[in-house]
Amino acid sequence: MSDFFQTLASFPSLLSGIQLMFLVVGIAAGVVIGALPGVGPLLGVVMAIPFTFYMDPVSSMALLMGLYQGGSYGGALSATVIGIPGTPMAAATLLDAHPMALRGKASYAVTLATLASCIGGVISGLVLIAVAPALAAFAIKFGPAEAAAFALLGLTTVGALSGGSALKGWMMGLLGLLIAAIGLDPVSGESRFTFGSLYLDSGIALVPLLVGLFSISEILRQVEKPIRVHDTSSNVSASADAFRTLIKRPLNYLRSSTLGVFIGILPGIGGVTAAFLSYRAAMIFKKPADPEFGDGNTDGVIASEAANSAVTGGALIPMLALAIPGDPIVAVLMGGLMVQAIQPGPAMFLNHPEIIDGIFAVFILGAILLLPIGLLFVRLIIRLLRLPQWSIMCVVLMVSVVGTYSVSREILDIWTLIAFGVVGYLLRKIDYPLAPIVVGFVLGPIFEKNFRRTGLISQGDFVGFITDRPITLAVLALILVFLALPLFRYLPSRSGDKTS
Repeated sequence: MSDFFQTLASFPSLLSGIQLMFLVVGIAAGVVIGALPGVGPLLGVVMAIPFTFYMDPVSSMALLMGLYQGGSYGGALSATVIGIPGTPMAAATLLDAHPMALRGKASYAVTLATLASCIGGVISGLVLIAVAPALAAFAIKFGPAEAAAFALLGLTTVGALSGGSALKGWMMGLLGLLIAAIGLDPVSGESRFTFGSLYLDSGIALVPLLVGLFSISEILRQVEKPIRVHDTSSNVSASADAFRTLIKRPLNYLRSSTLGVFIGILPGIGGVTAAFLSYRAAMIFKKPADPEFGDGNTDGVIASEAANSAVTGGALIPMLALAIPGDPIVAVLMGGLMVQAIQPGPAMFLNHPEIIDGIFAVFILGAILLLPIGLLFVRLIIRLLRLPQWSIMCVVLMVSVVGTYSVSREILDIWTLIAFGVVGYLLRKIDYPLAPIVVGFVLGPIFEKNFRRTGLISQGDFVGFITDRPITLAVLALILVFLALPLFRYLPSRSGDKTS
């Protein structure tokens, strides 16, 4: 517990003026990006990664974390003002916030959503600081067998990142593994899947893969079917009445934030589930005098926004401590750390404690700064929502290409970017998820390296070696459960079809 308070007390000395500037820029850009339908925080983080290549790690994470936090909140602004959620996480917020806006209470609804996001982020940040180091201290005792098992566990969670069919998620995870295998074998040095190309000897670079899959494919999708926005906004400013809900409804803030943190820790569940579960919990505790849910209920806005904001801190816990990403955006953040030559996981807490403390400070300060920045940018966002979608996508394309080229100054990276953009677009067309590809690409080399080290240590006797390691056995049992759950969901539906 003393370490927890020491970490909090050291925050003022952890961040420089430059790092604070990147945090503010990240939050401001994230709020704008999150509010624009069809863009969202995932695309914002992906576009920013090429520009973090020459930054120090804490500045890099300040920018990316600011985009993550600001983008997760920004969707609530467009959901409130124009009735279109900028992100899927804001869909639950729309149910009560937009009816408030239609009744002339847009200022109250926006301030309420901003305050709930701020509190949810702070609570999840405190849990992150308390839990992640303890989990990493336990995990640091792991050998290569445990590391390989946890990497494999992370790979099996890609079924949950599919948003529907677990089989599709696993197939895309396997595709990520195959892409990661391109290049020189890390042990023997032999070429794999390079087809004689010197460019492929060094493997596929992370940045063009990320930007191509998410950014370019989204541009192609928007060209085919643009999102149309109908503006019904009015003048919006901060509302003092919203701050009084802190005194009147503290349990809703605390309950929703706690639920969001817990769901964030579970891989692949995400902010959408957290928002609607928290919304449902708020319905259970509804006061008789309050408006009906879906008709401008204050607790509905608080519950959904506090929960989806708290997911951000929860999702970082398994990523930092175990190198298991909790959601697609955190998988990209994990890639952002790897661009800095830093491997997330328990060893990071020993080798780079200053970066860990910097990330903690960035997250807590980012959640606090979200309140003034979010309220300040409301009017700007309303103006941006009136821009045609094609103009926004042109800016996204320019930033994606310039950013990717600036990392290595290799023209073939642009062709790689385009290739993965087309692949990502085609996969979206047939409803295949893209996030599992990133998870497979990032975790594949970790699994391969530790699995082969385990083979060398055990001299090929994997079964005998693993049976003496209870943690490895427990993780492998958990993997079997993850693999079996989708099958159990599938079998009853099949038997029901046959009966009918």
